[in-house]
Amino acid sequence: MKRLLLLALLKMVLVVCLVGCGKAHLTVASFNVRYDAAADATNGDSWAERKEAVADVILNHDFDIVGTQEANASQLPELEALLEGYGCITHPYGGNNGTGHNCATFYKHDKLELLDQGTFWYSPTPEVKSIGWDATDYRLCHWGKFREKQSGKEFFFFNSHLYWRLHEARANSGGVHTQMVSKIAGREPVISVGDFNSKEDTPQVQEILTLLNDARTVSPVVEGCDVTDLGGGNFQGEAKARIDFIFLSKDIEVESFRTIEDKRKNGHYPSDHLPIVSKIRL
Repeated sequence: MKRLLLLALLKMVLVVCLVGCGKAHLTVASFNVRYDAAADATNGDSWAERKEAVADVILNHDFDIVGTQEANASQLPELEALLEGYGCITHPYGGNNGTGHNCATFYKHDKLELLDQGTFWYSPTPEVKSIGWDATDYRLCHWGKFREKQSGKEFFFFNSHLYWRLHEARANSGGVHTQMVSKIAGREPVISVGDFNSKEDTPQVQEILTLLNDARTVSPVVEGCDVTDLGGGNFQGEAKARIDFIFLSKDIEVESFRTIEDKRKNGHYPSDHLPIVSKIRL
């Protein structure tokens, strides 16, 4: 009898292990890290003074993969040096010559394998480098296809920064996002993060929600404040709006969502955006 009970218990353990091994558990995030602006040094918020705090957010909260926005080419090597164990894929945008800011995705080498990557532009011709509608500079989405090594699960990670100032470019970008994500990823799992420079009730965000879920809305556990934008060049005070999002394909399970409110020793935030993070299961 004892032997039969032991065998039954072992079978149950095996079943649980097999079920668990079939899913990939990931901690995914979005973080506009603010470009290296000379004016920020006036109040002690230069990149040199806050770059370690930016890296600490990623390391201390154990992000498996994070889409960052805005960092200049000069900032990326310094951030990479602080993020031991992370790989990076990136593409520049901003400014008429396209050499300004970057959408850069950092991911853990030991957990994720990069399979492919690419770019599309927020414009009427998304597959060609181009400025869209009434925008005054390039805006893009840089994406990577990854495999979670332990489970073998594959997924697409899209990292975007939408135009901020004029209406037409933002309004049309939602349709471009939905069209291109569908074309590139097909029916495979999708994680789409970024600074969308748009509130939840805008047409562009509503368009994206026809395809993907808002991780914060569907999460059973939500922590931190409900806004992310401190205003350009502001590293103190209260955030004003939620314009940073983690969108997920509707087959992805969400365990938790958090807006991170970590501060530096001087009481300032590491950036003028609050980072967001979600624990998910593929």
